[in-house]
Amino acid sequence: MRGSTCVSCGGRVNTPKREGVVRARASWLSRPVSYPAIYRLLHDLPACASCIEALPFIGEQFCRQCGRDMRAEPYSSEGRCRDCVREVDEPLKENRSLLRYEQDGKSLLSMFKYRGDERLAGYYGTLLAIAAFRFYTPSRFACITTVPLHARRLQERGFNQVDLLAAYLGSATGIPVRPLLTRIKETEKLSKQGGRASRQESMREAFAWNEGAVLPGFARGRSDSRGADHRNLTSILAAGIHFLFGNWFSLRSSISHTSHEAKSGERDSQANPVPKLDNRNRAAHANTAPNSNSGDRAAYANFNPNPNSHDRATQPNTAPPPNNRIPLPATPPKILLIDDIYTTGSTLRSCARTLRAHLGTVCEIYSLTIYR
Repeated sequence: MRGSTCVSCGGRVNTPKREGVVRARASWLSRPVSYPAIYRLLHDLPACASCIEALPFIGEQFCRQCGRDMRAEPYSSEGRCRDCVREVDEPLKENRSLLRYEQDGKSLLSMFKYRGDERLAGYYGTLLAIAAFRFYTPSRFACITTVPLHARRLQERGFNQVDLLAAYLGSATGIPVRPLLTRIKETEKLSKQGGRASRQESMREAFAWNEGAVLPGFARGRSDSRGADHRNLTSILAAGIHFLFGNWFSLRSSISHTSHEAKSGERDSQANPVPKLDNRNRAAHANTAPNSNSGDRAAYANFNPNPNSHDRATQPNTAPPPNNRIPLPATPPKILLIDDIYTTGSTLRSCARTLRAHLGTVCEIYSLTIYR
C-alpha cells in the first residue's frame, strides 16, 4: 500500500491516521470470528483514511429480506420493508448489501461499469468480500455465480464488471466461481425503465441455465437437486425387489407344480392302483425314480426370506455394493449470487428463479451486492 493513491479522491493512502480508521471500522463491521478477515481486507483497500470513514455503510437496522437500510423507515412485519411484504413469490433466501447507494457511489460505479476503469475492480471486489464476511459464513456456500450480460451488451462494454468482482471474491473467500447462467433476453438499462412493475416484467425469463456449467453434487436437468441420489436409491430398491419377487415367483411356481403333480398322482392311483412298496423296495425306488421337480426344489432350498438370519454365504449377492450409494445432502445446497447493485431486485430474482428451476426448489439462493 505504500506510495499508492486513493481510487476515490486521488490522495495518499498510507497516512498515520489510516491504521486507526481501519481498526475502528473493522471492529464495527465484524463479529468476533470475522474480525481478522475484515481487518485484512480493509487494510488492503486502495482508499485513504478519509474516504474509508466516508463510506456509507449500512448499519444494523436493515430489512431482513432485501438488506435495505431501515434507519429512516419503520419496520413492518417480521423485520421486512414495505416492498418485501408485497412480494408474493420470493425465490431469494435473502440479499445483503454493504453500502447505501448515494451520489458519490453512483459516480464511482459509473466509471467502473461504463468507462472501463478496471483498476476499480480490486476496490469493489474488496468491498464485496467485506460484505461476504460481515453477513455470511463463506464456507457454507457451494459456489459463487454472477448475473451475466447479454452478448451485445458485453460486446459494447468489453467486459462484465461482475465477473471481475467474482474473481476477487472467490480469491478472498475460497468459494469456487461457476458461470451457471446465460442471458437470453436483451433488455433496456434498468435506469431507463419506468418503475418497479416494468422492471419486473422486462426481466421475466431473461436468463437460462448455462448448459456448459458443471456443478458437482447437483443433478442436471429440470429436477430436484437430489435427483441423482433418488435415482440411485430407486435402483437399489429395484434390485432388492427383483431379487425377492424373483425368488417368490420361483417358490410359488414350485409349490403350484408340486401340488398339481400330487393331485394328478391321486387321480392316477385311483384309476391304476400300484402295489405298496416295502422298506427295501422304497429305498431302491427313491434312488432310481426320476425327480422332475429337482430344479424347483433347489430354488426353494436356496430361497431365504430373511437373508440376515442364516446361511449368508449361500445368498446370491445381487444388491449393489454399499460404496455406490450416494448419501442425501444433510442441508440444502447454498449458492451465492452476486451483482454490483440491488435496486428493485428484479434482476436477482429472475436469476434465482432460473437457478431453482434447474437445480430444484431445495436449493437456497442468497444474493450479495455492494450497493443497496
